[in-house]
Amino acid sequence: MRAIQFDLADPEHPASLVEVDEPALPRGDWARVAVTGCGICGSDLHLFSDNMGHAPALGASMASHAFPFVLGHELAGVVVEAGPDCRVAVGTRVAVLPDINCEARGIDPPCRPCANGWASGCHNAGSGVLTPGSALGFTSGLGGGWAEQAVAHESMLFPLPDSVGDDAAPLHEPVSIAVHGLLRAPPADGDPVLVIGAAAIGLATVAALKALVPASPVTVLARHDAQAAAASAVGADRVVRACDDRTHFEELAADTGARLTGTGEAAMLTGGYPYVVDAVGYPGTVTDALRVVDTRGTVLLLGAAAIGEYDLSPLWWKECAVVGAVRHSTDPGLGGGPVRSSVARAVEILAAGLLPAEAVVTHEFALENHREAIRTALDRRSGALKVVFRPGLA
Repeated sequence: MRAIQFDLADPEHPASLVEVDEPALPRGDWARVAVTGCGICGSDLHLFSDNMGHAPALGASMASHAFPFVLGHELAGVVVEAGPDCRVAVGTRVAVLPDINCEARGIDPPCRPCANGWASGCHNAGSGVLTPGSALGFTSGLGGGWAEQAVAHESMLFPLPDSVGDDAAPLHEPVSIAVHGLLRAPPADGDPVLVIGAAAIGLATVAALKALVPASPVTVLARHDAQAAAASAVGADRVVRACDDRTHFEELAADTGARLTGTGEAAMLTGGYPYVVDAVGYPGTVTDALRVVDTRGTVLLLGAAAIGEYDLSPLWWKECAVVGAVRHSTDPGLGGGPVRSSVARAVEILAAGLLPAEAVVTHEFALENHREAIRTALDRRSGALKVVFRPGLA
């Protein structure tokens, strides 16, 4: 089968379109999925642009131990083969959870996070049991989203209703990330929320907020024209344009009735938003989040912040809480609601039309055009929001 693998064969573009063997089902409770679509994630782009920042401890702990590896973790498709013990039938359209945790690896007893339902924190993600990688998209021998096929354990498969078309199906992954993050430390329904960033994770966060806390007004801080338009299209109550000189702090102060102290590099709000989501993860956006959050408010870090220069003085001055979240997990619902997978909740959000594909998916490419796809995703002047590979495209 055809697959795009990260192999460093070309220093100018470290991925190649290659022919690899179709992956075998590891056990009887696994299934083979024909990929209908897979998004390009910001974490994928870090591999091509090295724009995340240096994070030696994270790099060591997350080393996939698979090289080369097949890319693509925002995948959806159709089950074309099911093992004799798999509960998902052939022909089922599915969203695929990329994380490969203890249950999928057949590890019993499971690690403490998996036993608690915290799949995102699986201690055996880099164990090498079953596969050297931590997730689909970062391993070999199991296929991936930037390929014609992938194999997945039944626990990684979530049936898609007819109301979620193939155009929207890959969006389940960023929405699941947003849902899991918000449920780690939920905002109070009705409290104003600021989302910093209007790329895919920021837009997915708006959709998740509208589903989880519909009474909360959502303001989005967007940098680019296409992002600002998309934020409005997916339901943001207000969109503020980010400026390098931080003059956007004046608008944010007016939005919340806060008092602006300082200007430019010294800008900060006295008062501000009870809940702020940083969906970018750059040092400047983390600093902005801390400076605009209200006293004893919450800052949720959904962007992949790493080593950088940050102003942490608002952290203690405002006595705010900073919450980190990664990947996907099972979480209790608001108000003690049932514990459910973030992917299952994401599928319901897509089914409700809260993240319309036409507002988010801006470009689609065949696997053969992967170089152009990556260039497009990296170039904000292209108007790209979510770039998707369609293995079936000619």
